[in-house]
Amino acid sequence: MKEAQRRMAMTAWRELFVLAEFQIDAEEKYFGLLRRADAMERADLITSDEWRKLVQQAGASLASTAECMGGAG
Repeated sequence: MKEAQRRMAMTAWRELFVLAEFQIDAEEKYFGLLRRADAMERADLITSDEWRKLVQQAGASLASTAECMGGAG
């Protein structure tokens, strides 16, 4: 049961992660990814190391968007 929940939660995280910039605001996407990662960790669906990797990926995605838009980086 927990493995099925984990797969569903990770799939939902990835679906949000791959949304194109024209589909969702970059900051909204970033904070949504963080909320989902936090929820997965609280539910013991992922380890703290997995949580850290998801948060790093979310941050890299936001940073790349900022660079594309002429922001610092």
